[in-house]
Amino acid sequence: MANRPSTQPGGRPNAGDVGNFLGIAGGAAAGSALGNALGNRPSQLPAERPGLGERPGMGERPQRPEERPNWGDWSQNRNDNWQQRVDNRNDAWNQRADNRQQRQNDFQQNRDERWNKLETARDDRQNWRNENREDWQNHREDLWNYRGDRAEEIWDNARNFYDDVFDDRWWGACGWGVGWAGHYPVNPWWWWRPVAWGGVATFVDAITPDPVYIDYGMNVIYEGQTVYVDDQPIPADQYSQPMIDLAVNVEQPPPPLPAPPPAAEGKPAAAAPAEEWLPLGVFALAQEEKGDPVLFFQISVSRAGLISGAYDSTLTDDQRPIAGQVDKATQRVAWRIGDNDETIFVTSLANLTKDVSPIAVHFGKTRTQTWLLVRMPEPAESGQQKAIPPIDHKPPPLTKAPPKTGK
Repeated sequence: MANRPSTQPGGRPNAGDVGNFLGIAGGAAAGSALGNALGNRPSQLPAERPGLGERPGMGERPQRPEERPNWGDWSQNRNDNWQQRVDNRNDAWNQRADNRQQRQNDFQQNRDERWNKLETARDDRQNWRNENREDWQNHREDLWNYRGDRAEEIWDNARNFYDDVFDDRWWGACGWGVGWAGHYPVNPWWWWRPVAWGGVATFVDAITPDPVYIDYGMNVIYEGQTVYVDDQPIPADQYSQPMIDLAVNVEQPPPPLPAPPPAAEGKPAAAAPAEEWLPLGVFALAQEEKGDPVLFFQISVSRAGLISGAYDSTLTDDQRPIAGQVDKATQRVAWRIGDNDETIFVTSLANLTKDVSPIAVHFGKTRTQTWLLVRMPEPAESGQQKAIPPIDHKPPPLTKAPPKTGK
């Protein structure tokens, strides 16, 4: 496979691709934050968040939250419990940085060599597609070690600089996240809550109890007009178009609201939201190889299998709702950003329960690329100290999944 088709998930995104799925004119600037040369950074990039070349040097401490330029707005009218959680989270990130310094250095120094070896192996994988082969398993383990280290790097760079994205104030001010009456959450970061597969399988109607993980580039491989699913060739249109249609044709669901808190004594209870939502967490969207985390999703699922939530580009200050659906027969999930039906994101519901997972990004009908979704750690409960957890570098177990979309 000397001439690898550009439609493979391993293809690297360029500035035009990023602009396409952002749905904005500033694609070049957005793409630059994903590994290209940074040109004119938009003035609306929040000054307290690190851009390329602006991260603290080795041994330097980032600004504490109360020293950042947006602190006056973000902390306005917040109670003591909220401020305590923010302070504890900053301390936890600093402790993690102290413990990770050597590993962070090693990854950055060896990144190019490791990535080039993975790319070379991908070029040769047609000779060892069978996942029962030892070379296939060894390559998958190497790939997931890299993905785990890459996810750790994304956490290193994002830290708690983005905790005001998808909190209660963000949702209350974004313009389309309306309907707060009686639903103001006790936890400002309710949308950040992760969930294990058992919780998802119990919550979503008619989902089979066994999780289906998709490992793009390993058990699902795009090559030109063919997709190899568990080593079986399927026309790309047959495999991908039903999922694209799910995302394109679904109406925009309402924003995911928490259940109303118990009514105060003598007060009527607030009405429940039209849909009951289960948050799946907040995720950074990034290249596999390198690039700063500046693109974020909040993803929630309803009992009926609708996908709602939000997208935020902290580089361009672009904020939009997301809309999608779960295909319950295959457990695949597809969504779009706002009204942009040219770029569709597809992964599996089980993938969204992991800290790091590959995702297929469909740019129109001609190109598909693999990116990474990296879950951002949830702030600790009020009054609690909570260390930042490690990321599991092990690949998820693979199960044979039905390749076609259900009815």
